[in-house]
Amino acid sequence: MPPRAPALRHAVVIGGSLAGLCIARTLLDHVERVTVVERDRFPEAPQVRAGVPQAYHLHILITSGQRALERLFPGLMAELRGSGAVSVAVPTDVLYLSATEWRERFPATHELIGASRELIDWTIRRRLLADERIRFLTAHEAVGLLPGNDGSSVAGVALRPRGGVEGVERLDADVVVDASGRGSRTPDWLDALGYGRPEESRIDAGLGYASRRYLVPGGVADGWKHILLMPNPPQTFRGGVLYPIENNRWMVTLGGLGDEVPPTDEAGFLEFARGLRSPVLYEAIRDAEPDSPIHGFRWTANSRRHYETMARWPDGFLVVGDAACAFNPVYGQGMSVAAQTAALLTEHLRTRPGRFGRAAQAVVAETGTAAWTIATGADVRYAANKVRLARRVRFSHWYLARTAEVANRDPYVSRTLTDVLYLVRPPAALMYPRMALRVLRGPTRPPLTAPPVRVPGAPPGPGAPR
Repeated sequence: MPPRAPALRHAVVIGGSLAGLCIARTLLDHVERVTVVERDRFPEAPQVRAGVPQAYHLHILITSGQRALERLFPGLMAELRGSGAVSVAVPTDVLYLSATEWRERFPATHELIGASRELIDWTIRRRLLADERIRFLTAHEAVGLLPGNDGSSVAGVALRPRGGVEGVERLDADVVVDASGRGSRTPDWLDALGYGRPEESRIDAGLGYASRRYLVPGGVADGWKHILLMPNPPQTFRGGVLYPIENNRWMVTLGGLGDEVPPTDEAGFLEFARGLRSPVLYEAIRDAEPDSPIHGFRWTANSRRHYETMARWPDGFLVVGDAACAFNPVYGQGMSVAAQTAALLTEHLRTRPGRFGRAAQAVVAETGTAAWTIATGADVRYAANKVRLARRVRFSHWYLARTAEVANRDPYVSRTLTDVLYLVRPPAALMYPRMALRVLRGPTRPPLTAPPVRVPGAPPGPGAPR
């Protein structure tokens, strides 16, 4: 039998966003107590806070994320629905205009949870606050890692209180996890300790978007809950999403590439919506009552730090969430990959107790691979730094575009594509023989030129309107 790992008394998580909350839950099964260090002060109700500016925008909790969160926090989806979150049956409840045509509203194969980011974070944080083994240390900023006496591990973090308080504090820990997001300073910290810096990959499509919340007006949504209008480059680089969230509200996000970035003034925002490929979204919001200001966002590059390939790695240290691998938020993968990472680390640590090191960091990297492939495979076509693509890559782009086109009228292809996009099946599933035959054969039914009604007589599926 392998030697029993020493008991771990204390873990520190840097960052109290969703990735940090999920990994804190995993750590509770392996250490005696956990401290979550957060720069902000947490609100006492579901509210957007400065440390999560992305909360002003659309967040979609896809199937893989729901399953992972249920493993970490049993009953969480029911709790969100009890707080007003909306069930969205896919594709039944969706008006989806793909790059080529409208997608048929087949019987549902997936169910989304329409909720704001602040409601999701607050509900999870409330669960953790009920556990006396966890402490939230707010208004403190991590400024460095403390080296272990053996020269091959970390022993805690150096903290600086915020709000004008001088000095640096020491917080000892057996395990440190960086979940501080895109602005993570771990490359600098590792370099300062002599470990060097990780290689980084970055693909930026130049997407910008703007979002606003609206109160749902009566009598506008007729049998649908969700609108998704994709761009069809090079004809237009504009797209838009309308998505239901709690308290009878819509989240509306408009996006564009290059020069077609949506403005953040009222008239410009509506005019941008009016210029989308279909008027359905604009007609839904033009007379709706706004429930928030318009917020813009431009920090959308895919960025991956390859910590798993570094020559040396300190024991007792992990990097998770956007601090390790950040995706273009438009694909709705970030929350789900963060939850999946925490859930899979639970299994990893169950068979390797106390092993917080290179092997655990490899689990983090592997968990994000499928989402990275999907996001960058789409964005590389528009990246400013793109190079001449290999023939295999060009074929991959053609095949994915063809898959999306066939999925518009083929329920089997639609379901398989959605399974992959929602991270419940690997991208390789798109090339399985039955799937490839349907895709290569091409569409067998004429395109839909108008927004489809729900399939007559089709069972509604989970969460669909009845």
